Amino acid sequence: MAKKLYPVVRHGKLDTASPTSGEIIVPIDQFLSKTNRRLYRQARCYSVKISLDQDSNEKFQVYALANNWMNHRALKMAYDMYLENSSDERARLKGTAQARWQDFRVLSGSVATVTNPVQYDVNFVPVQLTAGDFQATLVVDAGNVARNFSWGTPTSIQYGILQEYDKAGNANTSPSSSTGDMPYDNLMSDDDATMATALQTRGDNPPYDANGVGAASPWVRIAQIGGTGTAQQLSTGFFEAPCGFVLIVPVGGTSDNLNDLSWEVQSGDYKGVKAPSLLE
Repeated sequence: MAKKLYPVVRHGKLDTASPTSGEIIVPIDQFLSKTNRRLYRQARCYSVKISLDQDSNEKFQVYALANNWMNHRALKMAYDMYLENSSDERARLKGTAQARWQDFRVLSGSVATVTNPVQYDVNFVPVQLTAGDFQATLVVDAGNVARNFSWGTPTSIQYGILQEYDKAGNANTSPSSSTGDMPYDNLMSDDDATMATALQTRGDNPPYDANGVGAASPWVRIAQIGGTGTAQQLSTGFFEAPCGFVLIVPVGGTSDNLNDLSWEVQSGDYKGVKAPSLLE
């Protein structure tokens, strides 16, 4: 039996509502929502590709949030805290009384200009798709202050997702100390106290920072695309972008040709694209 057709726009060009030549951010969930006129949730790990026109003379560096355990668990903790913070209100607002397209949304923490997907009219004039409600999730703290969640630096109105997760605890030395003597250490003539100590102390600390989660550096560089001569790389290939955030930085600081860039999301089983949940 032939596979059923699933209509979905997974790729296109991009631009910015306000002219800019600096760094930009591509919110893939918003691109998919705008082009397909349906809700694509933010808290998923989208498989994305960024490409550059073959005749472009530009160079860009492409970044995404690290697709690691720390970022996944930090986002899940923020989501759980949101559910706890809003539980009484959600219990009272039943069914259609709650916003139909509400979604758990966090801020990227970047000050980069947000981009929009582009489609074309009958005369092939590019038209940006700018409409859509993508407000960040709100919680109210113990001091009655409304706050958002962010991958960036904490402020008086934003919780730092990783900074808060970092407070959950550190990795402890295991075992916490060497026992000194081995059990029955005088039973075997060839027992070695040095080896016994090594077995307890070499590897008792984790192979990473035991006291931090890298809260100040959640982004990883995916690739640099562009270039001249035979050394050009015109595509990142598909990569994982947690929360759909893709940060693009012109090499040299500025570029007047951001519309040389294209975006694409890999085909998959979440409304036609590959994007497993980050909250399960």
